[in-house]
Amino acid sequence: MKESDIYPTIDINTYQKEATLKDGTKILLRPMVAEDQDALYEFFQAIPREDARYLRDDISSRHLVEKWAKKLDYAKTLPILAIKDDAIIGDATINRRRFGWKHHLGTVRVFVHKEYRDVGLGHLMIDELVDIAYKLGIEKLIVEIPELSTAAIHAFNRAGFYRVAEIPNMVKDRENMPVGIVVMMKDVRPAHDDAYDYDF
Repeated sequence: MKESDIYPTIDINTYQKEATLKDGTKILLRPMVAEDQDALYEFFQAIPREDARYLRDDISSRHLVEKWAKKLDYAKTLPILAIKDDAIIGDATINRRRFGWKHHLGTVRVFVHKEYRDVGLGHLMIDELVDIAYKLGIEKLIVEIPELSTAAIHAFNRAGFYRVAEIPNMVKDRENMPVGIVVMMKDVRPAHDDAYDYDF
């Protein structure tokens, strides 16, 4: 029996989902397309400096956002946007490798507009990433969170992620200050238990 006969699948190119937040706000979830580059840049410009200092990329760079838009590759990096009235209010991604010993893993990142952090958008987007990962055949999801981001840690914990490591002073923020990282993981699918023939 094929894996596709057991698990549901998803066509990312046609995927979109409507949802309602706790305050009644109606949103649309869908993959990022090239035409979103201006709206995504505006979304990032609204991020408070205190939050931006912990982001991996320099989201103040329009050139970087344009590069992302021009090089979309859902098989490698899948960005899911939350849209309200044509404006982006949330951005979540699943990053994965096509080959190698980590091909069954996905690394996730979620960022929500400050005005929508207490109405369930973050939790909704995390749950949606888990569902999409399941349908894509990803077995485990991993997230790295700055140790001071207690709200984010709590949100992922509520979604079933568990701590696997705490690494002090692992990275440096925008002000070159060391920051500890909490690594969390969620088991999305059971690992394959077929008999493997190792040749080494």
